[in-house]
Amino acid sequence: MKIMCWLDHEDYEYLKSVSQQKRPLEFYGYTFKVAGGSESTGVATTLRLVVVELKSANMAVGLALPEGMELEGEFELGFISQMDPDPKKDIAIRCKLSEEVKRATYMGDDTEKLEYIGFSLEKFYEGKGARFYLNDLRGSAPPEKE
Repeated sequence: MKIMCWLDHEDYEYLKSVSQQKRPLEFYGYTFKVAGGSESTGVATTLRLVVVELKSANMAVGLALPEGMELEGEFELGFISQMDPDPKKDIAIRCKLSEEVKRATYMGDDTEKLEYIGFSLEKFYEGKGARFYLNDLRGSAPPEKE
């Protein structure tokens, strides 16, 4: 499975140079689960986010996964930028998730949970001198019933 991700052009060019020089790119992947209920619906849900740290590139990518989508074993991330959006020119990196699962609790719907964990991870990685990209793979929400 390949998941495409947008990067700022500067980060894309850096990954491109690493790829062209055939230098290995250190990575570490883990799962982050944010559980909690929503006051408006009263339903407890868990938002699942896969985070892949590209250590030697000083960046991390978060992937909010749709219900039922599992990333097990190896998978591939493909990176493109607005300046070079052709998927045929993507920079591909093979990744594997560790067994580590981080957990948090936040009251709100899944969108609020995603905003909370996205902001928290952005600040966390910013403190480490790394950029954080969040990709929501869940698609659009179904229309509300009247």
